[in-house]
Amino acid sequence: MLIPLKKVVASSTYLDPFADFVPRQGEVEIRWDPLTLLTSRIVRIPPRKVPRFDYKDAISVSLAAKCPFCPENVARMTARLPSEIFGAERLEKDGVTIIPNLLTFDSYALVAILCPQHFVDLATLLEKGLVIKGIVALLDAFRMIRKRDKGARYFSINFNFMPMAGSSILHSHLQGVAGKYPTNYLRLMLARSRNFSKSKKKIFWETLIEEERKAGERYIGGIGRTHWYAPFAPRGNIDVGCVFGEAILFAIERDEWEDFGSGLANVLKYLDQENVSGFNLTIFSGSERDKTFRVNARLVARRFLPPVNAADSNYFDKLHMESMSLVAPEQVAADLRALWGR
Repeated sequence: MLIPLKKVVASSTYLDPFADFVPRQGEVEIRWDPLTLLTSRIVRIPPRKVPRFDYKDAISVSLAAKCPFCPENVARMTARLPSEIFGAERLEKDGVTIIPNLLTFDSYALVAILCPQHFVDLATLLEKGLVIKGIVALLDAFRMIRKRDKGARYFSINFNFMPMAGSSILHSHLQGVAGKYPTNYLRLMLARSRNFSKSKKKIFWETLIEEERKAGERYIGGIGRTHWYAPFAPRGNIDVGCVFGEAILFAIERDEWEDFGSGLANVLKYLDQENVSGFNLTIFSGSERDKTFRVNARLVARRFLPPVNAADSNYFDKLHMESMSLVAPEQVAADLRALWGR
């Protein structure tokens, strides 16, 4: 194998209060990401399905606060685009509205309001194909930026779905970010992809999919030129990745986005089946000069943990730069393969 997969198991002993304090051994797998070498930890505990989140209170509170993304509020409560770049103060396409983000994450920070409806659950998001509509609309805006500003080299499409995923506005929306500098994680992926190509004379992403298909443990399935897998070193509970055939977002044709949408639909069905109400999604793109990179997406499930609705990320993630998962990627892949076949 050109891509080594490294893991170790650490353990600790404790006296179990649920079994008359007999000695028990707890275990954690520490895994190294095969590209970035960042480590993550898979805590071995019995699987437990979290109850489905009840949105009634969240919907009531968000409506009382006057949601800026609802149709009656957009004109007076949201920012407007500079028309010299975008040709209009707001962009509309296929029911999606593009506006500026009030949070300036980069030189260009956009919001794609996916639909007029204030609240949509996973099933509605899936049924109406809203994510792909939002992606296509954002790409049109990205092309306008690219035409006017050659310094904007790095583009990403992002989605915080629901409050547990960090969304401060319940109304579903994608976020598009563009600028001169890559984020830390993208910069690391780009550098490691170049190093792999230089030393192995192969593209890391193509090799990854080839070896995962052969291994059969974490590969989920392919649709068109998109390939879905459960990453060896997950970045959260239920981490699913997708690799495209191109190096930059702008080279991906509409039919490939439809293929991505079909795979995403399977993943969202799985999340719904597992009572997962939220997720983070990012689609990473290289720049024109990054020939060794491939556009890839990562989706990580997010949920509140009962009984006090605790966040599902903690000091390990925020301060140690160490992701944790209670679900093994091999299990995620096996569950999704069963759904893929149907």
